[in-house]
Amino acid sequence: TPLRDGMNLVAKEYIASKEESKNGVLILSEMAGASNELHDALIVNPQDTNEMVEALREALEMDPEDQKERHMKMQDRLKKYTVENWAENFLNEQIKIMEERKGRHAKVLTEEEKQELIQRFSDSTKRLIVLDYDGTLMNFHPDPTAVVPDDELLNLLTTLHQMPENKVVVSSGRDKATLEEWLGHVGLDFAAEHGVWLKKDSKWRISAGLGNSWKNQIRSVLEGIVERTPGSFIEEKEFSVAWHYRKTDKDLGEKRVREFRDVLLYLTSNLDLQVLEGNKVVEIKNAGVNKGKAIVNWLTEENYDFIMAIGDDHTDEDTFKALPSEAYTIKVGMANTAARFKLVSVEDVRDLLTKMIS
Repeated sequence: TPLRDGMNLVAKEYIASKEESKNGVLILSEMAGASNELHDALIVNPQDTNEMVEALREALEMDPEDQKERHMKMQDRLKKYTVENWAENFLNEQIKIMEERKGRHAKVLTEEEKQELIQRFSDSTKRLIVLDYDGTLMNFHPDPTAVVPDDELLNLLTTLHQMPENKVVVSSGRDKATLEEWLGHVGLDFAAEHGVWLKKDSKWRISAGLGNSWKNQIRSVLEGIVERTPGSFIEEKEFSVAWHYRKTDKDLGEKRVREFRDVLLYLTSNLDLQVLEGNKVVEIKNAGVNKGKAIVNWLTEENYDFIMAIGDDHTDEDTFKALPSEAYTIKVGMANTAARFKLVSVEDVRDLLTKMIS
């Protein structure tokens, strides 16, 4: 339990040596690099005497079957998470950075370009409008359940929907029950849970044959993170699990993300899952679906002469890439993007939509 350490391979050697006899409990300082991987150890703050005492008590009283299960999980990780895995993740991160750099060419919509967009909207007869929800139509809130649409937004979306030339799709990471409760009465189409659930012509359907048995394994990792990160919590959807840390101390939240990013990438690599890092949230979902694949369901049903998509999140990049090059793709915020244009804030998005319908 060092106050400061590097990788601490001794902890890994201890686990590896328990190939036959799997009794015993590993107590590991959160300051050791190995704590980022060995989540089934009892992780402690070495400067908190009471926490150390409690960990020793828990270790002494731990059921032998629990000890065995923990050892097996950690040994399995050590066997599979090899230097080859590390190298592959490292190279994938470099590729990701290169892709993000391409997005630096997107520019903030000027007033002249807004007027051109509005004119094209006015002249068109078949329009597809794709809108993210959180961070695009509504500002973020520490409590995700509190981001209920206000009257201004409901009136705006209702007016857009009632224009006969328009097909309006809200494409969100929200679950379908929440979208239905908040916006169902407006009559919009939806792509919920990042494209898992689609609502077209007032009917919900699942976009692909997906499983969710993997959630138990991922949930156990996230529960360990929640225990060590005050203010964070787990949100469980039908086909995904999310860890929110908006209420957590900023430095601690970012530290925890760094700690378990590789763990999640390792766990998900064999389960056909994808790890999404959003605004103060990390979400794990099925890799076979995304917002881009979902929006193709609308693209192929009509010959649209005006297409616009607006979103703020990394998951909206799939939508931007799926749309034709002449579409108006707009990123909210100043992050790198595949979109053609940017708007600074939610207020700018609402202002643009208001001018379009007026």
